[in-house]
Amino acid sequence: MHALIDCNNFFVSCERVFNPSLNERAVVVLSNNDGCVIARSNEAKALGIPMGCPAFKIRQFTDPRQVITLSARHVMYADLSRRVMHIVGSETEGVEVYSVDEAFFKTPYDDVERNHAFMAALVKKIAKYTGIPVSIGFAPSRTLAKIASHVAKKDRRITDGVYWLVRPEAIDIILQRTPVSDVWGIGRRLTEQLSSYQVSTAAQFVNIPREVVRTMFGVMVERTQRELEGEDCMSISPVTAAHQSVMNSRTFGQVITDHGALLDAVITFASMSARKLRQEGSVAGSVTVFIRGDRFREDLPYYSNSCRIGLPTPSASTPLIVSAAVQALNHIYRDQFAYRKAGVLLGEITRNDQVQLSLFDTVDHPRQRQLMEAIDRINDQYGKDCVTLVPEGDRTSWRPHQTHLANPSSALRFYTGMSTAQH
Repeated sequence: MHALIDCNNFFVSCERVFNPSLNERAVVVLSNNDGCVIARSNEAKALGIPMGCPAFKIRQFTDPRQVITLSARHVMYADLSRRVMHIVGSETEGVEVYSVDEAFFKTPYDDVERNHAFMAALVKKIAKYTGIPVSIGFAPSRTLAKIASHVAKKDRRITDGVYWLVRPEAIDIILQRTPVSDVWGIGRRLTEQLSSYQVSTAAQFVNIPREVVRTMFGVMVERTQRELEGEDCMSISPVTAAHQSVMNSRTFGQVITDHGALLDAVITFASMSARKLRQEGSVAGSVTVFIRGDRFREDLPYYSNSCRIGLPTPSASTPLIVSAAVQALNHIYRDQFAYRKAGVLLGEITRNDQVQLSLFDTVDHPRQRQLMEAIDRINDQYGKDCVTLVPEGDRTSWRPHQTHLANPSSALRFYTGMSTAQH
């Protein structure tokens, strides 16, 4: 059987770990540049604040003074996520990390009661070691496990954070109560299509003849239907799978007119992308830089452009990738415009043991690889960006606009190794 572990209101829970005064308070976490709501506490949900609500519209649902609004601190969230997943991986097998707050894994036993006791102990261990509340659902298929975890999170009668869907009669009851839009793999457009056929629940979706589902909606939707019937036929890409491309980009907190500030941003994004490549054991054959203005500023002329630079030999070396990114930026930069967003995209990615060297390439790639490995080891041991190869300027001019950052405690800095600027 498959199990899904889901961190409850994850970003809010992370904030509460280091600020217990937020417990039992209505809390929302905002996206980059404090744009919209990306996480809500149960208390904020009870006030009717929807996910994705723009920050300035919160007042339409409740008195803003009743809600604590926080800017996102993704470095901290990623660190706590790694700690949760490490505990899951140390206790179970076949872990497939699905998102920052979700992971599938194989149940350790065939017996339902033994699995339930094991999961309940795992919930307690994660809460004790990290402070993060989690819910676990397990079932014969991943799709049913995801529904079970949702029940474990929402049903207040469940006190140990674990729910399972194994008995056919229990599955039928839960599917009758589950909107088809809540089924993993059923998106908004498909929900609208199914609604036109008077299909509104997961149970009604299961009752559609299988050949009709395949003909009208395709084989992937048919697999979802089979999953709801308890057949294990879905899979997700393992967390270690290499990306087809790697991108780092930001919408700046304010428009940038200075070439130096934009250059600093592009260098930072290129460095981050190169490190991501090395973590995956991959190399890139091309570097693309894009820049764009603010299309909502009618008082400023709008400009958007991109440039791709091919590397003679695929590489994950920070100096080589940064050099290509700087070359691309200088090719498309125009002085008379203001810029609101920039990004670096690495493409043509292959494994680092499958690189075809060029006879005309003058770069000593084995030595570059050794240099990057040494720097990565130092940064892993002593902190992010302890050693850098390129000057990365002051980020205050281009980093996201965040006016609701909580003051970091000394415990937070000790736990994550972050400075205030990294929050």
